Amino acid sequence: MLQAIDLFSGAGGLSLGLVRAGVKVILANEIEPDFAQTHEINHPETRMIRRDIHEVDFRVELKKIWMKGKIDLVCGGPPCQGFSTVGKKEFADPRNSLFGQFLKTVDQVSPRYLLFENVSGFKKMYHGAIFEILLNELAKRGFQTFHSVLNARDFGLPQSRERTIIVGWLSGERPVRPPTQLTPHLNLMDAISDLPPLGAGEEKSEYLKEPQNPYQKEMRKGARRLTEHHASNYGEHMQQILKRVPPGGSVLDLPKALRPKSYFNNTYARLHADRPSPTITRNFGTPSSSRCIHPFQNRALSTREGARLQGFPDVYEFHGSKGSKNLQIGNAVPPIFGEIIARQILKSAGDRTR
Repeated sequence: MLQAIDLFSGAGGLSLGLVRAGVKVILANEIEPDFAQTHEINHPETRMIRRDIHEVDFRVELKKIWMKGKIDLVCGGPPCQGFSTVGKKEFADPRNSLFGQFLKTVDQVSPRYLLFENVSGFKKMYHGAIFEILLNELAKRGFQTFHSVLNARDFGLPQSRERTIIVGWLSGERPVRPPTQLTPHLNLMDAISDLPPLGAGEEKSEYLKEPQNPYQKEMRKGARRLTEHHASNYGEHMQQILKRVPPGGSVLDLPKALRPKSYFNNTYARLHADRPSPTITRNFGTPSSSRCIHPFQNRALSTREGARLQGFPDVYEFHGSKGSKNLQIGNAVPPIFGEIIARQILKSAGDRTR
């Protein structure tokens, strides 16, 4: 079994995918308290390090719990805001950004494989400077790589969500191949049609019906009751807005009297039932945000519906306020990415583990 470290782990989406594929996540690092607590609740077998990554020596941490002190895989996605934006001089020194801390961890534990993920536009960020520096730094350390922008909808998630994926393997290891895409795509209602309807301010803990497809069956595996399925208690003005948004419509379909003074065209927008969800954000529970109003009900998505669209099963528990839970879900790496990449790495590694 491969042993992994999950950096910038958030609520544990990447860890969940790795575990599903058969990888053991030894250590995780997350500085945000609610995120770290969610990870600990759902991954009790993993030791969580709740400290600034700049202060962590993973060689020391590994030896505390893993006598061999060796690791096979380092993975993670540094937050975009952690990248240096001061100038070329700072770009040339990777220690000045959080992606430099990713490299520092690679140096400390000498893994055979690595998985780096980030936003779809990472390759073009700062005119490609960071992307090129990262690939060059990995090459200096003996890693061959492939990189691609993958869309989660092509691998069985009912959401269109693109991420840049960089996979590396040490020279001498068998190459890791990119994953094969799946078709057809799941749509939004494939994910949530078994959940009960909600009115303003309502919360329900019983499922509407039995699972309607394999995806729903997988999401409900082990769940005895429905959790995190509730709607905000909208005021009269908001309720009038929600009632007036037609199927697939947006703020542009509202009477001018109900429109805000300024807005983006994709706000107050109703989701399409027969398409994959667009990329959900931390504000998927806020109707005035980008497209997140339920296809048939006059409300934004519930926390559980957002979790379903990201691929978190119904037994997955989120710690914190509703806003914090939605932030954790919106920022998460869908587990499917961790799973499909880990399976490709395992094919390369065979049975050789440290």
